[in-house]
Amino acid sequence: MATNAGAETIGIRLARIADRLPDKIAIIEREAEVSFGQLDAAATTIARRIRAAGESRPSRVCLFFERKLPAIKAIFGAGRSGHAYVPLDAGDPEERLRFILDDSEPIALLTESALYDRACAIAPPRCAIVDVESVETPEDSRALPDVAPDALVYLYYTSGSTGQPKGVTQTHENLLFFADAYADALRIDDADRLSLLYTLSFNAANMDIFGGLLRGATLCAYDMRREGIPHLADWLDRERITVLHVVPTVFRELGNRLPSTRLLPHLRVIDLGGESVFGSDLGLFRRHTLESCVFVNQLAATEVGIIAQHIVGHRDPPASGAIVPVGRCPPGRRDDGGVADVDEAGEMIVCSPHVSPGYWRRPSLDARAFSADPREPGWRRYASGDFGHIDAAGDLHFLGRRGSRIKIRGHSVEMMEIEAALATCPGVAKAAVLALRHEPQGEPVGVVAYVATCHEADRDPTLIRRHLATHLPSYMLPAAFVFVEALPLTASGKIDRMALSSLEPTPPRPEREIEAPQDDVERGVAEIFEQLLQVVPVGRNDDFFMLGGDSLLGVELQVKLREAFAVHVANFHEDATVSRIAANIWRDRAEPAAKSRAMPVLIPLWRQGGAPPLFLIHGRHGQAFVSPHFMQLLGNEQPVWAFQARGLDGLREPHATIEDMAAEYLAEMQKEHPRGPYFLGALCAGAYIAAVMARELRKAGQTVLPLLLLDPPDRLLHGGYSQMSEERFVDKMKARRAMGRTLGPVEDPAYMKAVVRTAVAFEQAIVDHRPQPYDGPVYLLSSRQRIQASDSSDLRGIFTGRFKRFEVGTTHAEALDPRNPVFASYLLRCVGLIRGAAPAGSPAVEIRP
Repeated sequence: MATNAGAETIGIRLARIADRLPDKIAIIEREAEVSFGQLDAAATTIARRIRAAGESRPSRVCLFFERKLPAIKAIFGAGRSGHAYVPLDAGDPEERLRFILDDSEPIALLTESALYDRACAIAPPRCAIVDVESVETPEDSRALPDVAPDALVYLYYTSGSTGQPKGVTQTHENLLFFADAYADALRIDDADRLSLLYTLSFNAANMDIFGGLLRGATLCAYDMRREGIPHLADWLDRERITVLHVVPTVFRELGNRLPSTRLLPHLRVIDLGGESVFGSDLGLFRRHTLESCVFVNQLAATEVGIIAQHIVGHRDPPASGAIVPVGRCPPGRRDDGGVADVDEAGEMIVCSPHVSPGYWRRPSLDARAFSADPREPGWRRYASGDFGHIDAAGDLHFLGRRGSRIKIRGHSVEMMEIEAALATCPGVAKAAVLALRHEPQGEPVGVVAYVATCHEADRDPTLIRRHLATHLPSYMLPAAFVFVEALPLTASGKIDRMALSSLEPTPPRPEREIEAPQDDVERGVAEIFEQLLQVVPVGRNDDFFMLGGDSLLGVELQVKLREAFAVHVANFHEDATVSRIAANIWRDRAEPAAKSRAMPVLIPLWRQGGAPPLFLIHGRHGQAFVSPHFMQLLGNEQPVWAFQARGLDGLREPHATIEDMAAEYLAEMQKEHPRGPYFLGALCAGAYIAAVMARELRKAGQTVLPLLLLDPPDRLLHGGYSQMSEERFVDKMKARRAMGRTLGPVEDPAYMKAVVRTAVAFEQAIVDHRPQPYDGPVYLLSSRQRIQASDSSDLRGIFTGRFKRFEVGTTHAEALDPRNPVFASYLLRCVGLIRGAAPAGSPAVEIRP
């Protein structure tokens, strides 16, 4: 039975749950967890700290988090303080973050320790920065203010038609109404364990947070950006998830990955929303769940919460159409079907007493979207811009969106915002975008950009996408481009979008000739492209990124290539065509078996660009593994070469000393780049090699830029591979391979024997090393577990010059993960500083064919 939300706030509701279940676990995220009593206490502490910022009148506080557990503490702290919270996405470009911060005018920016420095960099003037992980209870213990149920609880920013995001407001009373309706429909109680897959800047997360926690359920957080879909099923089993809330695309991928006999036995509810749900999705649900499980398709909007829900059981009749209806409105709201007849299409007008109070400081938008309901006193109407029809059974069917508003991967997107960002791109004269669909009436899978440029040379999709990535989230980047001399216009002078859509077949790819794959490997790679990108057919010369692939799909591509071919294709950034990836697979297959030629110690990962090339030295395992995310962060203007240890091929003996390694690496580097300035970077223990190389270069009169060291150990002797059995080492390498953190044929005993021998030799070389000081400048990106007192650190004894260290993560793996936004931010900052240290007039990089 729903609680009377009208007399409560989220803070009061949490206190009631904490009184009833103080020791029950409320939130789990990786190894961290917090009970309801601890969550309630943390919310009070954070609320007092916010009040100490000095603003007594209701205002706003922005939330800037990557981890979900501290973010949820901050949400309830903000709610208890009387201020509305404004969630930010740490993965968004800084320009978008700064716009939201300027527009919402927060009195405080709440964040976590790992993002504190970045928060300080983006915060507007007179905005307090609060690290919720280190906040202590203020001495002022006066009672917190009473918060009215109709006070604003949050301000969510969604894509805007004016070219900028727009803020949607909501009250405590309305939010609790939505949460109760959700929990009632799904029968959520304190025995449930809910998934939290969404980032908290995505409004759908509210159903899990408030619909779950405020019924006493445990919330289990999963990081889709880091962990991806491949590990999701095992996580659901391990955490005993009972309610899975996810977008249809992710559910579809999850279900299609599972063996036909694999069940997800703990699930009792699968709740989908944000995209169209197909009859085939019901088939996956029935195949992989027990008969007690139910399937929910729902339609929601930030302005009104849940609009409709359709619940299906195992024994219910199969869907009659290809697209599953979104069902019926919950109590307390209705879709205004008073004008349209049965099965007649029309705009969906949502009526309820719990509609959003309006947009933040956008009165013209309010006037278009919101109005009083003439049929129910005290109710309001929201013109959704969505089209649908109601069938004879009373079920609502979603048909699409009006004008330039579409949904991509569950996100509501105004295409005018993309067009506004395109207008800022260098060389772009005019631009328009249309939805990209694989079927004429199908769900949008992205957008196509139609672009008129100032010059022929400006027609470079890669450069345009890179510029857009500084303005827009990844899901808003165009999946395809069509370059035109001029945009067609209607008689009234507006862009003729109908004429645009006829310029090229869907999906438009100008001058694309499809050459069929030539062998089984090329065919296998092409099929993976087709599966991930939903593009058919794919030819051998088609490029993954030009067909619409992005960084997240690039990770999925690597996973599928590993599964299909048992190789790791690490360097597909220069050429991501089917033929080149297939050629790399053939090469990697042939080399371990042929044993015919020695592996080079220096490998080009990206040759192009005018910046001094980065020469990256390997870590303890000796392998030149560089994440594609790392390469994407650096961009096309940064050449990158990677060193790998001698001996990995089994044909040559590993180096016995650090000095020998440095000498060969120097010789190979100077063959490719005879003159400085030299930009050296090092992973982990490669820092010792970098110090020797830099010292020798300076002795020879060469210019050495500041060194870039990525989580080096503070001690020379820091492990024991020599004491580890070969079997245990192989198991360790297989685990790293499964996580995508190493490469090579780990199933090949000869290869693994060479890897073990090389790693042990490198470790012994470190043990025997007697380092000499290097007094040049150094930038370090380090994990918390590796940061020790600099006075007693071996590193501080080696690098005696200017020494700047940044904490970018908790663990070694996190500090080397470019998907970690703190690491990404500091990496780009340090690379910029190092490039800036290059002497004026430094020679450009020679590009070899």
